Amino acid sequence: MKGIKKAIGFLGLSLLLVAPIASAARVTLDQVIAVVNTEALMQSELDSKLDAVYQNLKQRNIPAPPKEVVREQVLDRLVLDTIQMQMAAQSGMQVSDAQLSQAISNVAQQNKLSVAQFRQVLEQQGISFANVQEQISRELLISQLRQRRVGERIKISEQEIDSLISQEKSVLNSTDFHLQQMTFGIADKATPQQVAETEQKAQQVYQQLLNGEDFNQLAIRSSNDDFALQGGDMGWRRGSELPIFIADQVLSLAINDVTLPLRSPAGFHIIKLVEKRGGPSKLVNETLARHILISPTALRTDAEARQLINKLRERVEAGEDFAQLAQTYSDDKGSASDGGLLGWAPAGQFVPAFDAAMNNTSINGLSPVFKSNFGWHIIRVEGRRTQDIGAQVMRDQARQQLFKRKFDTELDNWLREIKASAYIDIR
Repeated sequence: MKGIKKAIGFLGLSLLLVAPIASAARVTLDQVIAVVNTEALMQSELDSKLDAVYQNLKQRNIPAPPKEVVREQVLDRLVLDTIQMQMAAQSGMQVSDAQLSQAISNVAQQNKLSVAQFRQVLEQQGISFANVQEQISRELLISQLRQRRVGERIKISEQEIDSLISQEKSVLNSTDFHLQQMTFGIADKATPQQVAETEQKAQQVYQQLLNGEDFNQLAIRSSNDDFALQGGDMGWRRGSELPIFIADQVLSLAINDVTLPLRSPAGFHIIKLVEKRGGPSKLVNETLARHILISPTALRTDAEARQLINKLRERVEAGEDFAQLAQTYSDDKGSASDGGLLGWAPAGQFVPAFDAAMNNTSINGLSPVFKSNFGWHIIRVEGRRTQDIGAQVMRDQARQQLFKRKFDTELDNWLREIKASAYIDIR
């Protein structure tokens, strides 16, 4: 089951979060290798991340660069992740049990396994399921922090939305690109000489690519963005969501072509086109529903949870208000305050058990009691529609596309800023 370890980094934040297999051969004493603000980073933690990176490179058939290069990249990522976890803690951010369960379920589904089967396979490979849970929880926290802190820096004008809508039928909007990237970052107050030196380095790497050197290797060795330890792999991106400086170039690339070094506010970039695919957009069937979730807890057994949800269903059938009961009893805190309302959702957005129950419930109907990996549910379906590209929907989509287009560039800037403002002592 080779794909499991790769899939654990499902949010794309960090391949350092892949669960490593403990090395019985390593017996050296632990020691502090860095201090980040007031937190000490230990050699054992770095060794664990290095093991994970080497395993991932081996699975992807990417030859490992020199150890000192990988160590520097991994330590830099470990420092950045530590800063972000500290910021999340200071902001009081937490990952709910429901969010963590959904994320683990998603990883299991990517590997075509149930959660129980996923856990069993991990244990067979010598990987602690508890460690995987902790790592996925960290990844979710970092993602939430980035969405909040980077998102609030991104400004989108109505004029930008109008401009994007006017291009709705362009090739870029109907094409997806699988890209790799190398970034050569420039500090905010870099001198002209430092900018010139960074550009020269990017040009040298570009020449190495033209001479046949491997993009994956060079990215791990030379790039300093969030994709470096993945060999620069950005995954699939919709053309309309790409940063402008990439979007302007990508349509002219043939498969496996690379761009000349491109300038952005973050520095210089080299982009490689791995694959592309395209096609017209399609209509989407959506359902508007409310639900009540009753989960087993340390104080409530699974049987008691099922008994409670059955009683709540009887109360709804007797005429009590579904939304009021959801506000009072539902364990899904994200929707409970809204009367259990989930909003308009396309098929496939929820876990299979929930999707199946929702799709089999008629409009204004009440689902039977059913169980998912979150607990016991009932659903009331309030409407169904086939979503067309209406004016407001188109504007919402355009806003989202512009947000994604700007996010990566702003993320690079933000990561540099938080690193520059932190106290970092590498031992």
